Amino acid sequence: MYGYRSSDPVSFHIETIIFQTPLTGCIFRCYITAIRIAVGKEHGGQSVPCLTQSAIFQDRKMQTEVVTGMNLREMEYFAAIAKEKNLTHAAEKLYVSQPTLTKVVQSLEKELGLTLFTHIGKKLQLTFAGERLLDYVQRILLIRSEMDMELSDIRRSNTGRLRVGMPPFRCSFVMPYVLPRFHAMHPNIDLVFMEADSATLDDALLSGDLEVAFYNLSEKNSSLEYDILEADEVFAILPKGHPLRKSAAVDGDGYPVIHLGDLAGEIFILQSRSQRLGQYLLRELEIQGLHPARITESSNIRAAALLAANGYGVSFMSGGLLRHFEYRDICEAYRLADCHYSMNFTAAMRKDSYLPEYARDLIRLVREMP
Repeated sequence: MYGYRSSDPVSFHIETIIFQTPLTGCIFRCYITAIRIAVGKEHGGQSVPCLTQSAIFQDRKMQTEVVTGMNLREMEYFAAIAKEKNLTHAAEKLYVSQPTLTKVVQSLEKELGLTLFTHIGKKLQLTFAGERLLDYVQRILLIRSEMDMELSDIRRSNTGRLRVGMPPFRCSFVMPYVLPRFHAMHPNIDLVFMEADSATLDDALLSGDLEVAFYNLSEKNSSLEYDILEADEVFAILPKGHPLRKSAAVDGDGYPVIHLGDLAGEIFILQSRSQRLGQYLLRELEIQGLHPARITESSNIRAAALLAANGYGVSFMSGGLLRHFEYRDICEAYRLADCHYSMNFTAAMRKDSYLPEYARDLIRLVREMP
């Protein structure tokens, strides 16, 4: 299943960590010396790779060695339980029985001598020890995933899976354009799309649930890196025949040009704070000291534009989305002349993560979209 032989161990030097315990204040230096992939525990008569991690904790008075023998499958089970906060839900996601997960948790807690979960109602909550274990488990699983992708790339087997995130509106026109072209280039690569707002996509990138995400960028996350695909801007959407149309100058692209302050008397239909467009406009309103008469929130950009087209306030849309908005004939887009922030369309990925060749081809296809 994993493609590794016990006679071919793979070792990685991870890192040296210095930390201070919150209760005693003692300073410890932790050397996580190696992760070795070897044949581990038997599951259903089949040997699976096992991660053996040695850590030496030192201070002036004591030296303790802690060895954990979690295999990759147990790590995946533990991470799924922590994410779902419920054994039944985690078992359904993993296609295993609930007793199997119960045994894994009990075995880990016995081996480590630590309680990893506590029950709060029907939910499982990580203890402090569980949170620390999850942090290492997620990093190890990310390393394993990136190693698999790189080795797969080297083998040139042209088989694999690429998990891609995108907001729903953009996905509705990007997927029909990109998917057939990508499939022609890489017929054995499965593209798995996740549709969500940009904040959720960032979380999915950081947790390793996605390899790449596409969205408009307003604020950067220091743990991600970005490839700017297109310089973009924000337009105001108003009904045809709005009074501002008479006084607005028209630019070389045929768009009437107004200032954000010209809209202060309108109802502002904004996206939620978890969406980049909502974040962008709230920042612009704050820096310009503007206070709209009323703000209505809608996470659906199309619905917001149709509300504006029917005379209920003003909505906003990036230029990249506006080109593919199918109801442009019943509204009018106004270019905003005085915005301080950029809204570039980007491909986002984890910093320093390995990106296979087929992922780079996908980014190129999205960049070349009309």
